[in-house]
Amino acid sequence: MKPRFEISDAGEERTIRVRMIGQFDLRTMNEFAREYRRVSRVYAGTPHMVLADMRGSQPASPEVALVLGETIEFSRQNGVVCCAHLSDDTVQRLQAARLARQIAISSDITFDVVSLEEAERVLAEKRQQLLPGLVGAKPTGGPTPDTKQRDTL
Repeated sequence: MKPRFEISDAGEERTIRVRMIGQFDLRTMNEFAREYRRVSRVYAGTPHMVLADMRGSQPASPEVALVLGETIEFSRQNGVVCCAHLSDDTVQRLQAARLARQIAISSDITFDVVSLEEAERVLAEKRQQLLPGLVGAKPTGGPTPDTKQRDTL
């Protein structure tokens, strides 16, 4: 399946939503990584969350997984305090979990969920715990919040 992604920023929820589908090659993963960094810079290192909907994604080759791991590391260095990870492929889910564990920045902050509804519930709970006083406040740094689509999902 052709790789596609969408990245959107729900600024008032302090949440970046990522949707990835298909078998990513190195070129497309690098495009994703560049766009993710661009969108996330609006937070300028302040706490925020990620909903990573990877249903339909397939496990990545080692070189592609390296880029994904570097992107996860970037996200944590730049303020991600919680990630809800939704996947329908066991191998892909395990690969993402392994990449997240390899990052020594903090203990794992990723929660595997089975539906978008559960992802939203987990993030809502964690927002109250981890982002008191920040929810509803739009981020102020970097580019304006927006959505980037790579092909149509």
